[in-house]
Amino acid sequence: MRRKWIWLSTAAVAAGVGGGALSLRYRVRAPAAPVRPSGAAVIASAEVTLTGKIRPQHLTPVAAAAGGIIDAFLADVGQDVYTGQVLARIGASGLESAREAAASAVEHGQDQVSRAEAVVAGARLEASRADADLARARMAFDRVEKNWARQQTLYAAGATPRLTYEKAEHEYEGAQQDLSIMDKAARAAAEQVQSAVAQWNSAKKALADRVRELDEAQANLQAAEVRSPVDGFVVARNGEAGKPVQEGGDLFQIATDLYALEATVEPEPAVLKHIRPGQQALVLVLDLQSAGIPGDVKEIQGGLVVVEFGSTTPAIKPGMQAAVRLKLE
Repeated sequence: MRRKWIWLSTAAVAAGVGGGALSLRYRVRAPAAPVRPSGAAVIASAEVTLTGKIRPQHLTPVAAAAGGIIDAFLADVGQDVYTGQVLARIGASGLESAREAAASAVEHGQDQVSRAEAVVAGARLEASRADADLARARMAFDRVEKNWARQQTLYAAGATPRLTYEKAEHEYEGAQQDLSIMDKAARAAAEQVQSAVAQWNSAKKALADRVRELDEAQANLQAAEVRSPVDGFVVARNGEAGKPVQEGGDLFQIATDLYALEATVEPEPAVLKHIRPGQQALVLVLDLQSAGIPGDVKEIQGGLVVVEFGSTTPAIKPGMQAAVRLKLE
């Protein structure tokens, strides 16, 4: 029995040593894990984060309507502006004074026209009265003239007293004199109306000239004032106060939609060759603690990559720094 246990123990030890040797043999001979080759397979799963600036997708340029010296800028980059707001003045020295003088001349001209119009109205009223008086005098004269002719016939026939004849003659002469006076008065009133109308027309012509001068002064002043054509956000300004600007030269760039933005980044050439238009991206605004905004590669301009995205808050402004995260293809 004792020999049996000794034999069994010896066999177990031998089996354990053999198994360990076999395990060591296979462990040493096991093939090494394959090394992933460099190239597309590695780049396909790589990400790159590039920093750049945010800019608007839609811009409205504001040009100088007339050349001259920039008197003053009234708006700056980073400022919200509204349609019609004065952004700058160009060569406006003395133009405001000229406009005020022209406006004063127009006011004076309007007063002259009003006065002349009142004179015309008064002259026409007097002419109407004179015409009425003339009509009455003519009717009275016609009646007296008929009586005078009848008395002449009767007197010649000895059928009327001399006093009656002389009275009719006297009434005829008086009526004739009254008719002459009324006729002269009516003619004078008519001439007065013509004169008043002529003065009125002259005053209106002078007023039209003054109004034209005012329009020119206002046009010159408006040309000197650079106004915003849209509501928006100033992202760029060119020129300096006291320096000249040419007609048509851009002075401002105004963003009209702060929710349609894009970020521009400039990757290294080795990275650029793995970026394609339409590729998805994630835009993080570094100046704000907010979640990333999904975007897409809009285009590649030379070495510049443009990523467009839709803003979710008006707090994101053009000019802010952005980090653009891309998965390389």
